[in-house]
Amino acid sequence: MNPRIYVLALATFTVGTEGYVIAGVLPAVAHSMNVSVSVCGQLVTVFALVYALAGPPLIGAFRRVPPKSVLIWAMLVFALSNALAACALDYAVLAAARVLAAASAALLAGPAAAAAAALCRPQDMPNAIAVTASGNALALTLGAPLGTLIGGLFGWRGTFLFVTILALTTALILAVLLPTVPAAPLGSGRTQLLHSPAVRWSLLTTFGVFLAAYCTYTYLAPIVERATRMGSQGVAALMIVFGAGAFLAGRTIGNILIKVPVARVLRVALSLMALLLATIAVGTAWHPRAVAEIAAFPVLFCLGAAWCCGGISQQTRIAALAPSQRSQALGLHFSVQFLGVAVGGAVGGLALSTGGPVAIPALSALIACVSLLSVRHTVSETAGSPDRVAPATIPR
Repeated sequence: MNPRIYVLALATFTVGTEGYVIAGVLPAVAHSMNVSVSVCGQLVTVFALVYALAGPPLIGAFRRVPPKSVLIWAMLVFALSNALAACALDYAVLAAARVLAAASAALLAGPAAAAAAALCRPQDMPNAIAVTASGNALALTLGAPLGTLIGGLFGWRGTFLFVTILALTTALILAVLLPTVPAAPLGSGRTQLLHSPAVRWSLLTTFGVFLAAYCTYTYLAPIVERATRMGSQGVAALMIVFGAGAFLAGRTIGNILIKVPVARVLRVALSLMALLLATIAVGTAWHPRAVAEIAAFPVLFCLGAAWCCGGISQQTRIAALAPSQRSQALGLHFSVQFLGVAVGGAVGGLALSTGGPVAIPALSALIACVSLLSVRHTVSETAGSPDRVAPATIPR
């Protein structure tokens, strides 16, 4: 595999760090802007919705531009958006900066995964996509805690300046080290992609994977408080463990996908997610404190691993379904992914208000079980590894 694919992992690490670190500085931002934490939390919702809606149109608009140029300029705009956030004097400017950050991030994720696939041999595509995706998991484990620590030392503006410097450094490294990426032939638009039943069912599975995960992850604090009585430090430790599980899975799932059919991997990942989320629900309802404190760490580690395996399997599958339109197909994947994140926050909040902390993981487990039904439509029982799967016919 081309070692320069790791440069693309740095790009996803940078974008992921900014996306996750906002949660760690929300109280400080809210205090500085004289708004409530709940109002300030809408910056996360705005980011997710803009990402979901803007990704496919932006990728389509820039499909004639060389992929390397798209990645570099998108990273520079991402740096600009974070510099604007660091200098924001009111909530409206900060919200505008988040909109710009989401749009540029949406223009990075799909093309980065597509570039990784283009720079490797067909049989290495699962590994290449897994390496790129592992940058996001590393952001959850390392980037976000580091950014939060900087925010504690230098204020929340220091956090955004840190991301700005990280983005500028990444843009420079992309310009110097990333080779010229072969451009995919111009295909039909995203609307035509959605005419493919295989693509539609794949996107539905993506939505289910991220809806199930983020319904619980967004409200991990009240769940952990009910189950274990651990405070914010315990929640932070569990978030790091969740990210560590995702990172380890991201470094191993590529080799698995080369040997094991995608359908089987997806079924195992979703089944494990359902089982682990049900375990969290039982532990939250029963909440034997000593047992829960011990069990919470391996359960969250395994949940992060299962979630990451499902997400990377979906990227690999969708890239194989539309080889001539990978950027647009993966752009749709990431849009649906962030739609799942946004809806997960809303649905989890509704479950919390109506049924308490126990209802959240119970609902998430049900979502994971229902999502299993879409896998048989996504991949046939006899499908082999992604590089051997015949691409779906995309109407022209």
